[in-house]
Amino acid sequence: MLFSHKVLRVQYTTYDMRRAQASLNPRSHADFMALAPSSPDTRDSDHPFVYGRLIGIFHAYVKYLGPGASTSHGDYRQVDFIWVRWFQRDNSFEGGLDAQRLHRFQFVRSSSPGAFEFFDPADVLRDAHMIPAFAYGRTSSLLSYSQSMARQTRELDEGNKEWRYHFLNMYVRQ
Repeated sequence: MLFSHKVLRVQYTTYDMRRAQASLNPRSHADFMALAPSSPDTRDSDHPFVYGRLIGIFHAYVKYLGPGASTSHGDYRQVDFIWVRWFQRDNSFEGGLDAQRLHRFQFVRSSSPGAFEFFDPADVLRDAHMIPAFAYGRTSSLLSYSQSMARQTRELDEGNKEWRYHFLNMYVRQ
């Protein structure tokens, strides 16, 4: 059985070493950051984080039935996971502190492997503030389907188009 949730709460440490909590909601405040994988096939070797947008928050009770599994009926475990649509950094755009511009991101094209994944919510560091790059307009080319759960409600009202690019706000928000 699969259980769906509306809010994911993430505990994190602020820049002044205090504890804080972020509430992520797939309908309104869905963008987050996590540590980039350390494997050689990382999304962006120059940037230490990856960014995603929540599509759904779930948990399920599962039981392992493979080799070496016990036969008792009480071995169910709760597994928490989130469904994510990933952003990728636009490497053709120079951003960061040296360039004195915000990094520019776009969604990974839906036809690419790894554009959507199930992810462990324990690996979410905190929420992220992705600012739509209004000057570049909207597109429908990154998501193959016009009607999709990956689109936020306000994008459905805009002709099933999403913002082509987003800027990552890297300044502290209180």
